[in-house]
Amino acid sequence: MGSRGREDAGRLLDQLWELIQPQLGACHTRELSSITWAVGQLQGSSGRVTHQLGGDTGSRYNTMVMQQLQPAFMQRLSTANGQDIANVLYSVANAGQHLSAEQTEQLLSQLLQSAADAQAVSNSIWAVATMGQRVPAGLLQPLMLAFANKLRIAEPQHIANTLWALAKLGQQLPIYQLQQLLDAFASKLQEAVAQEISIILWAVATLGQQLSSNQLQQLLEAFTSKVQWATPQAIKDTLWAVATMGQQMPEVMLQQLMLAFANKVHLANPQEISNTLWAVAKAGQQLPTGQLQRLMLAFANKLHLASPQGIANTLWAVSTMRQKLPTRQLMRLEQAFVDVLDEAAPQEVANTVWACAKQRYLPQQLLSAPPFVSKLAAAQPQELANIAWALAQLGHRDEQIVSFVTEQAQHWDISGIGRSSENACKAQELSNTCWSVAVLDLQQHVHAVLQLAASLSTYWCSLPLVPEELGQLYQVHMWLQDFRLGGAQGLQGVLTEQQLQQCQ
Repeated sequence: MGSRGREDAGRLLDQLWELIQPQLGACHTRELSSITWAVGQLQGSSGRVTHQLGGDTGSRYNTMVMQQLQPAFMQRLSTANGQDIANVLYSVANAGQHLSAEQTEQLLSQLLQSAADAQAVSNSIWAVATMGQRVPAGLLQPLMLAFANKLRIAEPQHIANTLWALAKLGQQLPIYQLQQLLDAFASKLQEAVAQEISIILWAVATLGQQLSSNQLQQLLEAFTSKVQWATPQAIKDTLWAVATMGQQMPEVMLQQLMLAFANKVHLANPQEISNTLWAVAKAGQQLPTGQLQRLMLAFANKLHLASPQGIANTLWAVSTMRQKLPTRQLMRLEQAFVDVLDEAAPQEVANTVWACAKQRYLPQQLLSAPPFVSKLAAAQPQELANIAWALAQLGHRDEQIVSFVTEQAQHWDISGIGRSSENACKAQELSNTCWSVAVLDLQQHVHAVLQLAASLSTYWCSLPLVPEELGQLYQVHMWLQDFRLGGAQGLQGVLTEQQLQQCQ
């Protein structure tokens, strides 16, 4: 739309609002909700009018919604029906606006009293999630009961959007209630579009729940049969869900989905390409080399739009699949990551260095970047140990980085070493750090190595160590002996005789 067209359309909207505004006091809730809905469509992500009109017009209509339409509707709330309430909630969320928690609770309470249909309940819960709010605890179960009572006439989209909202909010349902929704969706699977099936899978995985093998197979078969109409995001979400649930996709089905994704990769953003690769690698599956190269080329073409997480996950995925990238491509990825290093989380930094080591590529520019060491200050033990391991794999004796890791390692909380807590120090981190110092022959850190080995000895019975970790400790033992360090007895006296024998 040209500037002349924007001016004409803006003038028309102004004239319409000048006619409507004086009559707001006489409007019923249906009329107010219809006006709110229309403005929400203009400003919302699905509308294009305000984008075409320009930012000033969009801002003006945002203010109109917030300051006049909503209060007018709230004053007449007691006479509103479920559809009107849902329209207001949906429109405000769609316009990127917010309500106060008190207003949201009032609207949802009135919705419950209005015998709302399935679409109204679904749209309302979707709106609350989109606004970044939570459904008040006392209202969630009554709303879900009202929704469950209308499941027979609910459309697949309503069920999918409801589960999406609950997953977005992190609000769990009782298992029987979740099963009700899944059964209802399965009964309407023929009517569902690919996007709705992917949302169901994504929501279940995000809520940390599992599907039975029959349910998963049924949903995946339905999605695969409609994959030609699926967006790259829907394919990515489906693969991500399967991997997050700890499942694998049948090989033939995986290839169908990946072929569809590759054919639409020009429509995908870098994060969608990255997450797709991550999901395949996380599930322990592989891609043909040609297909991987096609996706990597598409990712490289959009590298300037990639986030640190996207670059790190892409490198991690390719390396986990044991695929090799050309050095020139690794250099481009490293440069792109360095450019956004200030925004990177410690885990993303550690994953990038780890992946480079797997590729036998030294990311010298990243390791020497000024923000690199400062990122390590907030890193977890696993992240620090992975960086030390990577340096050892590459034979890169970076004294500053290794000194930082060993210093931090001496303060790790080892009390939870035998537990599976996310932040608890694991045996692998201790053995990786000791092994890295030995491989790099950094003899000034012998004291730290002996201290970490003693920690392993203390908690040995609650671990146990895997063969790789036992082998690392034996290498440390031999290094100490060969170079006559720490008393030239190796790990004797630090580990028990029985423990030392297990390492050999």
